[in-house]
Amino acid sequence: MDLRVIEYFLAVAEEGNISHAAEKLHVSQPTVSRQLMDLEYELNKKLFERTNKKVVLTEEGLQFQETAMDILRLFDKAKSSRYSESDLAGDLYIAAAEIESFSLLAEKIASFHDEHPHVIFHIHPGNAEEILSAIDKGTADLGFSVRSSDTTRFEVHDLNITERWGILVRKDHPLALKESVRAEDLLHEKLLIPENSRLRSDIREWFGSKHHFAGEYTLVKNAMILSAVSGWVTVCLQAERFADRNLVFIPLEPEHTAALSLIWKKRAVYPAHFLKFMESFDIQIMNTL
Repeated sequence: MDLRVIEYFLAVAEEGNISHAAEKLHVSQPTVSRQLMDLEYELNKKLFERTNKKVVLTEEGLQFQETAMDILRLFDKAKSSRYSESDLAGDLYIAAAEIESFSLLAEKIASFHDEHPHVIFHIHPGNAEEILSAIDKGTADLGFSVRSSDTTRFEVHDLNITERWGILVRKDHPLALKESVRAEDLLHEKLLIPENSRLRSDIREWFGSKHHFAGEYTLVKNAMILSAVSGWVTVCLQAERFADRNLVFIPLEPEHTAALSLIWKKRAVYPAHFLKFMESFDIQIMNTL
């Protein structure tokens, strides 16, 4: 298998038609068809269901599509990582939680890019589990997240920053007048909670079994929209600065907090622009062979 075959596969998956994908790739339709058949044989998997007019990914095809996209991203990272005596250049991929303290990371990114304009930052949102998965697969160089998943296989730097847990409600909600809310205040509310196994367990422990958990979210922005539209209550980390104008954040009582960390993969050699960026946090990493 080579990268060209992966590109053929992704093009056909996107177009849903081999002929259209071949035109996009500027190759013949028989070439693409043959390469796909060879790929299925090599993987011992049926990737597409074929009809006269279109092709549709099978369940195995959908799974391989994610892997294929990761392979191309890793190759692009390898191509773009370069260093010279006079300048730093390359791509730095950061997976970050949607939290207010991202402003700290944003300041570091902006300052670093001013000094090294050829380093390009790619910011991808996610919950803690998704962030660790991206780092583990190599599609993210650095994670910025709360410590809500097992990080024993990673390098971790605690930032000595905590964020407080609370709720987001519409400004016309009766709870919006409170300075803080307790578990009993939420007994009759429809709650949206983070889609994270450890956080979900913690929140259920705080609130108890009688509460109504109506849904789970990965991106807090989507949860905020649902709260604004439906009146449901979103349980989240502090969000005063970025809350929708129709929403208000109220902290939980008793107080619950989450610690924030930088997380990266354990390995022997890191690219120069990554090492330099980590220095902005006073983190010194030595490459070893």
